[in-house]
Amino acid sequence: MKPNHKLPAFTIMEVTIAMLVSAILIAIVYTAFTIVSRSYNGFVYKNEEAARLAQLDLLLKRDFRRADLVTRTDSGIVIKNDKDITRYLLEKNEIVRINGITDTFKVKTEHTLVLFEQQAVDFTSDQPARVDELDLDLFFQNEKITLRYYKPYSAVNLFEQDTDAND
Repeated sequence: MKPNHKLPAFTIMEVTIAMLVSAILIAIVYTAFTIVSRSYNGFVYKNEEAARLAQLDLLLKRDFRRADLVTRTDSGIVIKNDKDITRYLLEKNEIVRINGITDTFKVKTEHTLVLFEQQAVDFTSDQPARVDELDLDLFFQNEKITLRYYKPYSAVNLFEQDTDAND
């Protein structure tokens, strides 16, 4: 006599089909995750670059606005006010800001123009020269961006600085 009771179970064909469908779904999810992850990383990188450029722009604007005197040096500019001195080293692949702490901004600079009364200031002279305008041509996400900063001097300020230089 043969017992006639079947166990509830899946057939090998059902298990194979379920595994195949699972493998296809895992491959689709992995591909979608990779695409989303790369897109997110690109987004984060571009935002970090934009934040770096915005921070540099903010600091330069603030330093120029607060400055009593802006002079050029052989490697950049020096911004003096009644409280402190800030130095900017203008290099090809970075701009370094030194004011107690050092901030380095990784930006590619194509061209730097330093002017006083709309005349170019020479970087080769040993004497510091007064500056009232700074133009930076930067590359940001393969586009050229020009940043301009102005320092309006009052007549009193100019005379005081001239008498200080003669002493």
